[in-house]
Amino acid sequence: MVLLLVAGLLTAGLWLSIGFDQKTYKQYLVYMNEPVSGLSDKSLVKYNGVKVGYVDRIQLNPSNPEQVRLVLNVDAAIHITTGVRASLVSQGITGATYMGLSSISSSTTPIQPTPSEPYPVIPSQPSFLGQLQKNVGDITDAIKQVLDTKNAASIKKTLLNLQKITGVIAANQDSIHTSLQELPKVLVDLQTAIRQFNLMATDMSEAGVQVSGTMKAAKKGINQLSQQAIPPTVLLLRRLDLIATNLEKVSASMRQNPSVILRGTASPTLGPGE
Repeated sequence: MVLLLVAGLLTAGLWLSIGFDQKTYKQYLVYMNEPVSGLSDKSLVKYNGVKVGYVDRIQLNPSNPEQVRLVLNVDAAIHITTGVRASLVSQGITGATYMGLSSISSSTTPIQPTPSEPYPVIPSQPSFLGQLQKNVGDITDAIKQVLDTKNAASIKKTLLNLQKITGVIAANQDSIHTSLQELPKVLVDLQTAIRQFNLMATDMSEAGVQVSGTMKAAKKGINQLSQQAIPPTVLLLRRLDLIATNLEKVSASMRQNPSVILRGTASPTLGPGE
């Protein structure tokens, strides 16, 4: 009787544990590059927040101890595509941790097993805490680079220069205040000067136009004067040249025969017996 009771309890326990869950599961591998603290065997696997399976095994990757190798049992009815990624999800600060699956693309191609692995491998991505830790590390490294010896000296020098500039401004704040008060008047005077300059430029432009017209008229008058005066001048020069030629001939005759002055250039009349 006792044996029958024990057998009944075992049967009921098995029914309660697996009797209501007759789903068929398909196994997948996930390699995590961060600690999986809070995750354990039988932890839930959720796809977009919906339970689709559980974690079957957790172990270090034999070929790379920096990675954690997870075997997931996922409902065979769920289509895991090449666009699915796995990451750790924590439910609040003190809540349970589970393996979350989400799609980063609209791909409908089912994920395929690789020759070197017994199950298809779902790519992983950093969790929120992992990304936060990485970002904090990057910021810390950047701060260390900024605050190295050389940059620290430059920052110190810059602060000293700023302090000097602040001191100069404080010492001359009355003059600066007076200058700022006079600034509107200076701007008005500047606008007036600009307007006067524009007017002067306009007047100079008009004067240039008038001078250009005058020069054109003068050029025309000079051309006319040249046309009227040059021909008579040329005729006069020719006459003067002819006179000079004649005078040169007379002078030559006088040098050869001075008597030409008394009797002229005609031959004398022959006398008796000549």
